[in-house]
Amino acid sequence: MNKKEIMKKYKEKLAVIASRDFEKNQIVLIGDCLIENLKIDNDFTDLSIYNNGISGDTSVLLIQSLYKRVIKYKPKKIFLSVGSNDMGFEDMNVKDIYNNIIEIVQEIKRRSKDTEIHILSIVPVNPANMDNIAREYVDARDNFDINMLNYYLRNYARKNRLKFVDITKYLKNDFDQLRIEYTIDGFHLNELGYSVVSKTIKQFVY
Repeated sequence: MNKKEIMKKYKEKLAVIASRDFEKNQIVLIGDCLIENLKIDNDFTDLSIYNNGISGDTSVLLIQSLYKRVIKYKPKKIFLSVGSNDMGFEDMNVKDIYNNIIEIVQEIKRRSKDTEIHILSIVPVNPANMDNIAREYVDARDNFDINMLNYYLRNYARKNRLKFVDITKYLKNDFDQLRIEYTIDGFHLNELGYSVVSKTIKQFVY
């Protein structure tokens, strides 16, 4: 799927989210495909959770759509996962991505003061020389930059008393790459990978 097709689907999904009926003071998930593809109906059956993740999301797009996807919900908790596509689609540097994520966090804190913010770590890629690896996604991201961004985000969360949800430590191998058994193409997670993410998030939901 090329960027034009991704953006078309992005706008369609955003329109659905913007027109949805909702209840305030619940849990909201926001971010890119990592969030959108979570099967919350299967993994979080006893909770009221709004999955406002959209594949192709970047920190810039999330800033622009923050009111529709987060602020108006006045959520009890949010789980935020964004940044990988800033590297892959926009070729942004770590500092600019980090600053955008901090802007998102600060805007939520300013306009939804009672919301508990959870920042998810960015998942690395696996650049293995295998036929199933999606080179257009994997080669556009650098695991060194991903690790650096996670380092900055962890420190920011600690200094500002936010929750840092380190899903990466359960998904990566000894080379700081996404473990091949958790991915369909070196970038997107498979069912096993998503089970790890869901299990980790659950520790912070209740």
